[in-house]
Amino acid sequence: MENDVFFQYLKLFTEYVPLWVLLLGGVVIWLIRHPEKLEALTRNVESAKIGEFEIKLREVKEKLETTQAQVEELEAENTRLTSLYNDFDANAGADVLHAVRQQVHHRARELGDLSPVREGLRPGAEPEEIFVAAEMLRERRDIDSFEALIDCIARIAADPMLEGLRYQTVWSLASAVHKTVLSDVSHNTPPRLTVDQLKRARHVMESLMQNAHVQEDRPDAPQAGIRGPAQFALNWIEKGLKKHERAGGAVFE
Repeated sequence: MENDVFFQYLKLFTEYVPLWVLLLGGVVIWLIRHPEKLEALTRNVESAKIGEFEIKLREVKEKLETTQAQVEELEAENTRLTSLYNDFDANAGADVLHAVRQQVHHRARELGDLSPVREGLRPGAEPEEIFVAAEMLRERRDIDSFEALIDCIARIAADPMLEGLRYQTVWSLASAVHKTVLSDVSHNTPPRLTVDQLKRARHVMESLMQNAHVQEDRPDAPQAGIRGPAQFALNWIEKGLKKHERAGGAVFE
């Protein structure tokens, strides 16, 4: 048999082709002839290792489905937020803004992912986007959005005219900081907001209060204007820093 030509070719083939490749080929052919088994395989098998390759069938399928669901949810939330922006004018009267605020708070409770809300705090955002974002964060008091909120206020406070925003919108931003810090500091020991986050927030809120245009808001009753929630935020920031200090965290002035 060793002199047989077919045997020599077969021997040469098996020497240079790994056994797992042959097995894989056989499995593929069998699956093609039994498509119902292929469907069951992707549904029930967690992973399979063939040679140097590991196939995570069900995990890959589940991740793809999860990613698609997340994309669809974000698109739906973006659509809902866009409809809010288009439904009102940030320069409208107090009665209109009060109604919008109630609607925004209701929508905020339904949102799962707040990343579209944070987009409303970016440089160049429209006044309506900033107002909606501020009111949503007043309602949600979301720590993951805190730095974006502080960045937005820092940018606005550095502008002599507050980037043309109405006092009401800036008041909502300051109030969102106040409510977020209050919720964190009063419910967590130590606070989830870090010492660095609290100290930066303190600096930004102080800058906001020192803005000359802000000081023109309710000079007869400063606490009724932007300086009210800004000062409340500063009070709770100090309490948060003291909590960190008592918990053993380093707080250097």
